[in-house]
Parts: sequence; C-alpha cells; structure tokens
Amino acid sequence: MDTKIEQSSPEIVKKLLAQPKTFNFYQAIRLLGHEIEQERLQGIPASLDIVPWLSLAFPETDIEDIKKNQNKYILTATFLSLFGTTSPLPTFYTEQLIQDEFYEIGEVKYLLNIIHKRLYELMYGVWSKNRIIEQFVEHHNRQVEDALFGLIGLALTEVREKIPHYLRLLKYSGHWINTHRSLNGLRNFLTDFFKVPIEVKSFFLAMQSIPYDQRCHIGHSNNQLNRTAYLGSRIRASSNNVLIRIGPLNASVFPTFLIDSPNINLMKLLLKLYVREPFNYMMEVILDRGSLQGMQLSSGMYPLGVASWLAPEKEIESFTVRYWLNSRLS
Repeated sequence: MDTKIEQSSPEIVKKLLAQPKTFNFYQAIRLLGHEIEQERLQGIPASLDIVPWLSLAFPETDIEDIKKNQNKYILTATFLSLFGTTSPLPTFYTEQLIQDEFYEIGEVKYLLNIIHKRLYELMYGVWSKNRIIEQFVEHHNRQVEDALFGLIGLALTEVREKIPHYLRLLKYSGHWINTHRSLNGLRNFLTDFFKVPIEVKSFFLAMQSIPYDQRCHIGHSNNQLNRTAYLGSRIRASSNNVLIRIGPLNASVFPTFLIDSPNINLMKLLLKLYVREPFNYMMEVILDRGSLQGMQLSSGMYPLGVASWLAPEKEIESFTVRYWLNSRLS
C-alpha cells in the first residue's frame, strides 16, 4: 500500500518548540516524528533524543522542554527517570548528579541517559502497541490494516487494492457491518463517497425482462390465461428495481457519471460489495439547467447516443440521462 507521511503544520511545530508544556508527551513524539520524516525526505539527517529532567523540583507536566540543536530535537521528559523526584533511587544520587553538572562533570549522566533513551523507546512502543489508530496511521501495520478491512469483507490485500481509494471505505465500516442495510445508509454512503447529490429510491416502475423459464410456452408451461400466461418477453414491474438519481451536476462533473465512466464502474463494484440482494439499478444522471450547453463536434461532454440532443437549448427544461447500470449485478 502506498502511504503518505502527513507533514506537521509548521505553526504547530513552532508552538511545540515555544510552548512544550502545553502538549502531551505522546502527542509531542508523534508531531516530532512527522517533522523528522519530512526533514529526512529533504536529505536532512534529523533525529530525536529523549532525556530526563535533572532536578529535585516537582514537575508540572510530562514535558519540561523541547529544544532543537542543529538537526537534533532534544525532548526533556519529567518521568520514568533514574534521577529526579520520580527516581526509585535514593535522593543523594540526584544531588550528586546536580553537583557534577555544576562542575561540568557528565560521565555518569551520559551513561544513564543511554539507558533512559532505550526506556523511553520501549515505553512508547508499549503504549502504541494496542492502539489501533497508532498502529494503522503512524506505523502502517499491515496486520491491523487487514483486520480493519476484514470488518467490511476486504481482508485480502489483492482484493481491496483493486478498488480506487479503498482506504476511504473504512469510514463507512459502521454501515457495512450491519446485517440489515437500508436505502438511507446506501444513499449516505454513495453521496459522501462520490461527493455529489445522490438519491436512492426503491420499487422503481420500469420494463423488465421475463426470465426464459417464466415465459409463456404454449402446450408446455405458463400457459393458463389470466393466471400464469404473459405475452412477450418483457413486463412493466417495480419489484427488485432501484433508482439511483445523481445530480443536478455541473458541466465538468456530468460526463464523469455517464455509462462506463470510471466513477460508474467504481459504483458497480461498491454496490456489489455493499448490497446483498440482486437488484436492478436504473441510473438517472441530471445536468444542472444552468450548465446546459450546445452540442459541439469533438466535445467529450455529450457523447453521441449517450448524452446528446438536437433540440434548441431554450426548449429543453431539464436534461436527464437514464440507463441501466446492469441487470442484477453479479
């Protein structure tokens, strides 16, 4: 899966460096991590060091300070330390380290900070291990991704990668996991996914083909007058018909929802995944009256035989294209 590293807003990073105490420890680690990744992409070897606060004062927050020294960020934490007020060791160890720092003797502190660095790394790893949003967004954990998509029946990577923008489907998992799926849920899903006005109506009256085994065969089957006999191979009915009305759309969006367009092919796939019943879908695409333009040669907006007309524009009150999406998607 292609992943993107979201760049932290420069204003947020500036605020983090100027007012570090107003940020949560884990939030600061995430923001600095994004900033470091961006700098590395630009060829800057940035890094982050987490060191404990050497003091006998009681801390107000998890973070005492954050500084940037050339390409290195140094975060001073106020907890989980072998010295300071949170240390399990006797106080005189901290007093000795404070005295050594005053006389610029730092060997013991540097040694302890090697241990501290690993402690903070382990602590952050433990904190984020069972947090789904952290594993999915920050660490791009493929096992977590497969588990989340398993909720909507797309656990297999090779299946979901055939769907454009498949990551957006997680947003609608609340609709997908329900046993009963409503027309309102389908309408909300399609409207939000395609970002255009969409209405969904059931029991749409239209001509349907009569299955071959249900047609009238004289002397064989379905031939009782006024009971089972129907003339012809088509009948006007509303069962299993669903109308999907898209629009009104402006001139630039309208062609993208005509038959066999990428958006419509994607809608076919989404309907197969979302709807469990075998419906017939009639598509109705409406062009906004203010966007109506005259036909032009070599223009791809109004394909001949799909969305074209010869009548004067002033005589057209509304322009609507109708077509069957597919007879019972399979």
